[in-house]
Amino acid sequence: MTEKIAILSGKGGVGKTFTALNLAAALSYFNKDVILVDANITTPNVGVHLGAPNVPITLHDVLKGKSHITEAVYSHKSGIKVVPGSIAYKSLNGIKLSNLKKSLYALEGLTDFIIVDGAPGLTSENIAILESVNQVFLVTNPELPALTDALKTTKMIESYGKRVRGIILTKTGKNNDVSAENIETLLGRKIIAIIPEDNKARESLVRKGILVDLFPKNKIAISYKKLAADLLNHEYNEEPEKEDFFSRIFGAFKRKE
Repeated sequence: MTEKIAILSGKGGVGKTFTALNLAAALSYFNKDVILVDANITTPNVGVHLGAPNVPITLHDVLKGKSHITEAVYSHKSGIKVVPGSIAYKSLNGIKLSNLKKSLYALEGLTDFIIVDGAPGLTSENIAILESVNQVFLVTNPELPALTDALKTTKMIESYGKRVRGIILTKTGKNNDVSAENIETLLGRKIIAIIPEDNKARESLVRKGILVDLFPKNKIAISYKKLAADLLNHEYNEEPEKEDFFSRIFGAFKRKE
């Protein structure tokens, strides 16, 4: 059976697409076949993150009825497969969000997991996504504005008959605005993964790759692999590689462009 998981967030900039990419790669690490679908129709970013912003056939073509979704699946060197969206403004014309559910259904049986990267906030594409998936994960960081929007989004998700399975807490450090315990109380949902802040996240974006693939022993990669292992009911006890003293010192200095 193919598991369909939506990755949503209350606002942009909290690491939603980063999470979708790295969770997909983490599931692939455990030898699962994964298709990541960029269903952020208005502002798709998966292709941009991977250094392939323009491809011949996109999800937008599928939703217009011009192509079958299997024609829009592309393989990535990390091992995952991707259905990217179109970044062209004119591609929004003629989109039928009602086609999303049947398009994802057409992928069932062809893969183990479909990870759907949605838009931030309360959007029409997210409503279509909710009608198309089995599970919903909500991504937020520990800052108050993000948590306020996460709470609104949680309520919206529930109003459409879905339940947020868990919270993925990103960009965490020593001085978070709100503790993990208080976040669980506020949102009424369990935190299923805590993703630490680390400069390798930015480096993976600059290199147009996926952190789990580029830096498999980094603490962020380990966190996503632990989440994937939990989803699969697998044992996983790998510890992150310790950063040496000189890496920490020199990592603090950035070359001025």
